[in-house]
Amino acid sequence: MYRGTTPTIFLELETELPLNDLVELWVTFKSPTVEVTKSLSEVAVDSENKKIAVSLTQEETLKLFNGKCEVQVRFRTMNDLAYASTIEAIDVERILKEGVI
Repeated sequence: MYRGTTPTIFLELETELPLNDLVELWVTFKSPTVEVTKSLSEVAVDSENKKIAVSLTQEETLKLFNGKCEVQVRFRTMNDLAYASTIEAIDVERILKEGVI
């Protein structure tokens, strides 16, 4: 993703837990000193295919540092089962002109 843009990130989960029974969900993007977290109401969940679509704003991507950004999904189901995905790395590309366009 490029800083200062509005990307939609698609994450595929490897879990047998039922995504249609979600009570809470966090998708966290983390650079060295910055954290951006999206909650269940801010993402699109495809429970059948175990995929999550997360859109970021310009302001959110501008907070992230050039280089690598880590992302992780955590969620809890109605039965109080809690899950955490593996931490993945996403490339964060630099831009020449800072700021929201």
